[in-house]
Amino acid sequence: MDKIYVQMYSFGSFSPAENEKNFADAAKLGFNGVELFGPNFAMQPLQLVETLKKNGLEAISLHASTDMIEGMIPFAEALEMRFMGIGMHYIPDVAAAMQYAERLNQIGEVCAKHGIMLTYHNHTQEFLACEGKTILDIIADNTNPAFVGIELDAGWCAAAGVDPIAFINKHAGRVKLIHLKESKEVIGVQPPMNPADMQIDETGRPKFTEKQLKEMEFMKSINCPAGEGIVDWTKLKEAADAQGCEAYIVERELTYANERYDCLETDIEYYKNNL
Repeated sequence: MDKIYVQMYSFGSFSPAENEKNFADAAKLGFNGVELFGPNFAMQPLQLVETLKKNGLEAISLHASTDMIEGMIPFAEALEMRFMGIGMHYIPDVAAAMQYAERLNQIGEVCAKHGIMLTYHNHTQEFLACEGKTILDIIADNTNPAFVGIELDAGWCAAAGVDPIAFINKHAGRVKLIHLKESKEVIGVQPPMNPADMQIDETGRPKFTEKQLKEMEFMKSINCPAGEGIVDWTKLKEAADAQGCEAYIVERELTYANERYDCLETDIEYYKNNL
């Protein structure tokens, strides 16, 4: 693998004060570039450009909410990004999926005028079956390939019980970015979650209910080192490369042992040596 990126969420930091350290750690670990998220946006674009340059990193993409994307275009342009991604949206049924696909086309067309491709990133909930198709199938089938791509989180896809390789081949040419993530077992499709319902504390971190905390403990239990999960990464990369995937991005949701840095160190070593 020539280049490998990291989603900055992987460091588990929601404090803008830790941005500089986290970018330095990404470089130290050997990542070639980053995908940005919320706390990173606290940095002014020029400051961020200098920080990334100092660390030898490229910003390939970012994650923002649907409502934020168009306003983030100048930010993305300043960093010469090729992609902008939506990390999650509440899509509970076919009607919502069709309506959202239309909105993605509209936003994607605006992004395309600035040389940026809009992508949509999945969790397990987008594999909810509706009238013979999944939500993500409906999104892929009803968006313009010139404006909208898929950022396939292969780990969540496999955890939902869907073969990510089959998805890539089914939607030939649509998967532009792939999140590399491990799960050691299938958990099935989780209920659609509305990000608008999420509570945020004074530090910007999500606030979770007792039920959600228990669910997170379960999710932690199915995390595992890269190469020890249910995805055949060699075959996945062969399919993704053949279908035009442009970048691979490590995202670690939770640790399986020790610190996140240690887990990421194991992740990048495996992916660089095996892909």
